[in-house]
Amino acid sequence: MLDALPVTHVTGIGQSKAKILQYLGIFTVDQLLHDWPVRYEDWSVQPLGAQEYSSPITVKAVVEGQVAVHWQGQKSQLRVPLRVDQRHLVTGIWFNQPYLKSKLTDGRVVVLHGRYDPKFHTLTVGHTEFSVGKHDNEWVAVYHVAEGLTSLQLSKFIAAALQQFGDQLPERLPRSLMEKYRLVSHRQAVIWMHQPDHAVALHQAHRRLAFEEFLLFQLQLQGYRLERRRVPTGLSRNIPPQAWSRFVAGLPAPLTGAQVKVCNDIAKDLERSEAMYRLLQGDVGSGKTWVALWACYASVAAGYQTVLMAPTEILADQHLREARQLLCPLGVEVAELVGGMGGRQRRQVLEGLANGQIHMLVATHAVLTEDVTFSRLGLVIADEQHRFGVLQRSVLRNKGDRTDVLLMSATPIPRSLSLAIYGDMDMSILDEMPPGRLGMRTVQLPLREEEKAIRAVRRELSRGHQAYVVAPLVEDSETFPDVNSAIQLGERLTQEFAGYQLEVLHGRMSSKSKEGVMRRFVSGQTQVLVSTTVIEVGIHVPDATVMLIYHAERFGLAQLHQLRGRVGRGMAAGLCILLSAAKGEMARARLRTMVDTQDGFVIAERDLSLRGPGEFLGIRQSGLPEFTVGDLTKDLRVMEVARQEAWQLLMNAEFWLMPEYQSLREAVLVGEKRQWPN
Repeated sequence: MLDALPVTHVTGIGQSKAKILQYLGIFTVDQLLHDWPVRYEDWSVQPLGAQEYSSPITVKAVVEGQVAVHWQGQKSQLRVPLRVDQRHLVTGIWFNQPYLKSKLTDGRVVVLHGRYDPKFHTLTVGHTEFSVGKHDNEWVAVYHVAEGLTSLQLSKFIAAALQQFGDQLPERLPRSLMEKYRLVSHRQAVIWMHQPDHAVALHQAHRRLAFEEFLLFQLQLQGYRLERRRVPTGLSRNIPPQAWSRFVAGLPAPLTGAQVKVCNDIAKDLERSEAMYRLLQGDVGSGKTWVALWACYASVAAGYQTVLMAPTEILADQHLREARQLLCPLGVEVAELVGGMGGRQRRQVLEGLANGQIHMLVATHAVLTEDVTFSRLGLVIADEQHRFGVLQRSVLRNKGDRTDVLLMSATPIPRSLSLAIYGDMDMSILDEMPPGRLGMRTVQLPLREEEKAIRAVRRELSRGHQAYVVAPLVEDSETFPDVNSAIQLGERLTQEFAGYQLEVLHGRMSSKSKEGVMRRFVSGQTQVLVSTTVIEVGIHVPDATVMLIYHAERFGLAQLHQLRGRVGRGMAAGLCILLSAAKGEMARARLRTMVDTQDGFVIAERDLSLRGPGEFLGIRQSGLPEFTVGDLTKDLRVMEVARQEAWQLLMNAEFWLMPEYQSLREAVLVGEKRQWPN
């Protein structure tokens, strides 16, 4: 088995090189063969004028003259006159390779890979090949290496391993799947990943290995889903027939069709014996809160307590107000648990939860402590769930017995990422906005046109509306001297918005101070709120119609979309002004995306492709899978097919019996103790 064979069995790898490979996480022959290149360079021979300035190039050259060696201490430089393409006379430069002097003789033909500087007519050589036909039409893999090991050395070790052990690479996929999707063998894919003959070969290798990687992952993920269906793990509830009509009658406006559908799905989940594990996604303003409150009321009406967990106290306060407004008239006792509460008030809440007098709890992370116990917890809802780690959600769920879980996100998650992280969950999407809203307009201005933006804010204030001003920093920073901070803007804009009440909000303020600022803004006592991103999620102020964001280039696209979702939530149109000091075309293109579309899912896909999965989520939380070949930003179709095939395999009796699936079964069951079907 190659996964148990030390790398020292590969010709050319001694103990010293083995130690360097171990530093790279390569201990076995199998790990060496599956250490993929980070990129590829085209080493086919090219004309000298075919490349961009200072980009790598491979040329065929003739030595014309004598080698000159220059020494500076222990370092050397070889300078050699070369004739390239029979017409270009250039100077080849080799650093710290004095031993090549005897080989670079007058009239010798060589193939050189390096960087050409057309201004000085010099070619700085990184690799010299004296077998002139070897690099014609060849792609060279470039690897991540460490001190004492070059990429070319690692490439030679992998080539030797392929020569010695390539025939022993196992084939995990059954022939039926390989034929169905026209996939090359695992062995051929590994060879082409390290030694691609052309772009088509590399594409086929990537496609095969990405599918295999995604399929194994989805088999494990869907295995959990199958296990939940086989073994009832939930609470079968009896929701009173009149619960729905009572809830809807208390709403200030009709539900959208999308909201009704999701509410029905949640009711069915609660009534089944299988535990609910559902993700609810919806763009800003799509009405997720009312859906969550229906889930809470349905659970309470069936005799169980529920928790709605929010990432910030500001958002928790808002949920509390709305929950009390809609559910208290229906007989639901609602309470709040946050970090800034006094001892006496906290004890009263804990007692009410333990004896069942409190039916619904709105809370922050404060609910996760050991002293918080429930009489009969049946439902856990996590709002802006990506801000809570997997372990935090698990701790909360374990405070009840067979608790149902509803996760909500106003940050649209691209389908490729949701399939990877939440593929074992049921998913609901609110893709319909409540009627009556006039929409949002976004404009982008350079920072030098700040006064124009301020005039636009003044116009909205003169109409009786409110405004947000967002800054990337709390206070001035020596590290970023040119970036406006919330505190500095608050002081400066007080004069600009004379006649209007202005306050500053940021995360370093005490809970009591933040609550006071937000309460005054929500009530309309404050007209201008200068803030950091603490107002990013959930804040609902219908009279706020304009948002001015300073240094918009410093925010992610999904974050900007969340921020601008705070305005235009009433009956008046919203305006978001992006002030930017962006100089690069890439940064300006990112901001143009915000101007061009209001679709949160389109923006999320763009943000994911630019920043990668970990940065997109805002935290590198546990639960984010790491794939070595598959790319969540590019291989959506492969992931979708792998998910479909994984579920069909698990539901097929042949998967558990036929020998051709044995390798897949073993790969999926490694380290698992669950009982699969016999």
